[in-house]
Amino acid sequence: MTTHADDDGLTFSHFEAFRLINFTFIKACETIATPGLNPRHQAEKLMQYHGDLLAAYGPGVPLSFGEFRERLRGPIEDLLPPWLDRSDFGNLSFPVVDAEGCVTADAFDLQWEVSQLHRILKRLKRTSGMQFTEAQLQDEIDQDQMYEILKGRGDTQYVKDRSTLVECPAGTAAELNERSLPLNAIAYYEAIPYHATYLTWWFPCTVCKWPMKVSKRMSAGREYYRVACLYARHAEIGASFMFRPTSGDAPQLHADSPDTPAPREAALALGAVGAVPEARPVEGHLALKRGVWRYTCVPGLHELRLHSVLRERLAANHADVDAAVQLWPMSDAYDHRIEIQGTDGRTYLFTVDVKDYTHGRVLAQSLHRNEGDKGGAEWLVIPDHRADQISLLTVTCDKYRMKVATMTDFAQMVCRKAGVEWA
Repeated sequence: MTTHADDDGLTFSHFEAFRLINFTFIKACETIATPGLNPRHQAEKLMQYHGDLLAAYGPGVPLSFGEFRERLRGPIEDLLPPWLDRSDFGNLSFPVVDAEGCVTADAFDLQWEVSQLHRILKRLKRTSGMQFTEAQLQDEIDQDQMYEILKGRGDTQYVKDRSTLVECPAGTAAELNERSLPLNAIAYYEAIPYHATYLTWWFPCTVCKWPMKVSKRMSAGREYYRVACLYARHAEIGASFMFRPTSGDAPQLHADSPDTPAPREAALALGAVGAVPEARPVEGHLALKRGVWRYTCVPGLHELRLHSVLRERLAANHADVDAAVQLWPMSDAYDHRIEIQGTDGRTYLFTVDVKDYTHGRVLAQSLHRNEGDKGGAEWLVIPDHRADQISLLTVTCDKYRMKVATMTDFAQMVCRKAGVEWA
C-alpha cells in the first residue's frame, strides 16, 4: 500500500485507513442495531460497508462478508489489518458495540476525536489517500455548523445560546422554544434515541440531563434493567440506576452507590442534579444529536463550572469580576479569559481551552498538528478525572509554550496568585 509521510514520520495512509476502518465498523454496527430497518436495506448498507472496509484493508488481506459480520461484535484491535500501525492510538481493546447493539462510548469518542485530527490535517493540506463524504462526517459537521449558527448572533448572545445547549440537551419543542434558541439550532435536536427508551419512557441523566442508556440484565433468573449515562464519569458519580420491569407503567428507579470526589476536587466536581429522575414520555420529547451532546454539552458542564467557581472566588478581590473572568470570549476563540491582580502587584492573564478527550494520544496529536491551541490559548485544562493524561499532554504542550493542568490544579493556582483561599 502506498504511503506518504511528513517530516515527523506520520504515515497518512495508516491514519486514513484507521479512520475509515473505525468509521465503517461503527456505521455497520449501527445498521445492525437500528430497530425497524428494512432487512433488504440493512443488507445493502452492510455490503457497502464491507466494500469500504476491503478498500481500506488493501490487497492481500481477505475478509469474507460472513467474517465481517462476526467481527462487528469484537474489539477494534481485532478489526485492523496486520500492516496497520496502532501505536498512535493507544489502547484499542474495547468493543465497538455493547450487548444491546449500542455504540460504546470509547468507540464513539475515538471516531469523533480522530475525525477532529483529520480535519486539522486536511486544513493543512497534508493528507492524501481516502477521503470522506459529507454524510460520513456528519457528527463533526453538525458540531461546526452548530457553532457557526450561534456565533452569528453576537458575542453576548453566543454565551447565552451556548449555555442553553449545555443546560438543556433534551426537552419538548415548547421547552426548547422558550429558551429562545435559533431555529437552525433546534434542528440539531432529534427523537429520543432507541437505546435510551424503555417501552414509551426515557430517563434524563441526573448530571447532564441527556437521555440515559437502558440495558436489560438478568440476576438469579430474574430480569431487571440498568439505566446509566453513556458518559462513564456521569454514571460513576450518580447517573446510574436500576429498576424492575413493568407492564407498561413508568418504572421507579433505584440509585446505585455513586463515587465521591476527593475533598480538594469537590468545589469543581459535577454532582447529580436533584434526586432520582422520573420517567418521561418518549413522545413529544427531543434530544441533542449524540455528537453535539458529547462534545458541546459534556465538556460545557466543566467549562460553566470552572467559570462559576472562579467568579465566586475572585469576586471579593476584583470589583469588575465580569471583566476579570470571561467565558467563551470573542465568540469562543478559547473557553476562558482570566485577568487577575496578584498579591505581588502584578497583573496575570490566563487564556484557557478546556478539552475532554477520552483518548489522550489523539488530543496530543491534534495539538501537535495545530502547533498548539488553534485559538491561541496558553493553558490546556482537562477535567480532574482525566489526570492520567497530564504526563503525555505535558510533553506536547511544552513544545508550543503551553501549560497543562487539571481543573482543580489550575483553579487553585489562579486563586493562590490572587491571594484567595481555596478550601
